[in-house]
Amino acid sequence: MRCIIAFLLLTTTTVYSQQLLPSFDSELIESVYIDDNLRNAPKEYFIKIYEYNKDSARLIKSPIIPYYLLENGQVKEVQFREKNEVLKSHFFDSHGRIVVQRRFGFQENMPKITYEYHDDSFEAIETIYRLGDRVHSKSVIKYNTQLQVVAKEEYRGKDKLNRFWKYHYNEHNDLIADEFYDAYNGIDKPTDSLKVEYRYDDFQRKISRHDYRTNHLESRTDYAYFPDSAVKQTTFFSFDGVPKERHLEVKQDSLRVMVRGFFQNGDTVNFRSRFKEIYLYGDLVEYESRTIRGTYVDRFTTFYEYDEMGNWIKKTTYSNGVVIKKEERTILY
Repeated sequence: MRCIIAFLLLTTTTVYSQQLLPSFDSELIESVYIDDNLRNAPKEYFIKIYEYNKDSARLIKSPIIPYYLLENGQVKEVQFREKNEVLKSHFFDSHGRIVVQRRFGFQENMPKITYEYHDDSFEAIETIYRLGDRVHSKSVIKYNTQLQVVAKEEYRGKDKLNRFWKYHYNEHNDLIADEFYDAYNGIDKPTDSLKVEYRYDDFQRKISRHDYRTNHLESRTDYAYFPDSAVKQTTFFSFDGVPKERHLEVKQDSLRVMVRGFFQNGDTVNFRSRFKEIYLYGDLVEYESRTIRGTYVDRFTTFYEYDEMGNWIKKTTYSNGVVIKKEERTILY
């Protein structure tokens, strides 16, 4: 009996401690907004999107409407419809990961794309099908136990290796090497590679990062930490070692400020152009550009309207007092 109990405890621990791979990241997947804060488990919702058109100086309704189908409050399918005709569908598993992408249309040459997640072996696979259920290509992503990508492989057909990448990390789980291999040129040495060096403080926080490509310094990042904020500054260099661009990022709680400056002929004091973005809770609230044409500042404000369940049903974004985007969400419970 003790052996049985011990086995059950071990099995239960193993099940609960199993790591789940993230949803496959692919440029072939349509970017969709999935609301993780919905209340009262709705069954379905769809969003009509209107965006400002400068030529007509008015809001234009998008012809594509995303429809979200849910089970127990979790999204299981997203349909992209135009005039009530489904153009594309994304299907998700119980963990919110995309598993199938179906595309419809007379001239669609990639009608189905599938995604497999092998959590035990830390491997995820994207398979692209042509008409007739023929495999056109395949991508394989491999992870380590920290769920960091350690390899990516791309195949023509089912098994003809086309190209692949390898990623290496240090004991701090920071990337130290990114290697690209083109199978056409052989797999003995990388076609392109990035090497990264770090320095850490006594608290094991990064204080500097140097990125090298083909033995040339590509960028340098310096980090600074304060009681209420963190600052990151990255300088990018041309092939001859001359600074050409600098990024500054400041984070303080829900506030994030990004500044991008471009140098004039290596002058690291004066910028020929500069751009600033201010984000609050992930939303862009101010954009400023300084160029030879002058200074332009755009301030954004977003207002929400909610239903009786506490879910938003209307979102309106203003730019300097002008409505530039409106989203109307209809929710069925």
